[in-house]
Amino acid sequence: MIQTLIALLIVLGAAGYSVWKLAPAALRHKLAAQSGTLARATGASPETARRIEIKALDAAANAGGCGSCGPCKGCATGQAKDDEAAQA
Repeated sequence: MIQTLIALLIVLGAAGYSVWKLAPAALRHKLAAQSGTLARATGASPETARRIEIKALDAAANAGGCGSCGPCKGCATGQAKDDEAAQA
């Protein structure tokens, strides 16, 4: 029984992480901004809720998007990866 609960928590955590990473940046930012309100509603102190909100906003800002891709520099130059390979 306990093994099933642990496996369920692992699967739910992985699914939540995948949804967070694949969600549009605007949605991640909106959810992160609401995390402090949710923490306060569950009984967290205002200081703790503010720390949670700050960390969530930081995670939303750094999750995916431009700058997290490989060394092709396609985003920085405005060219797609395939265009760089054709020019080389």
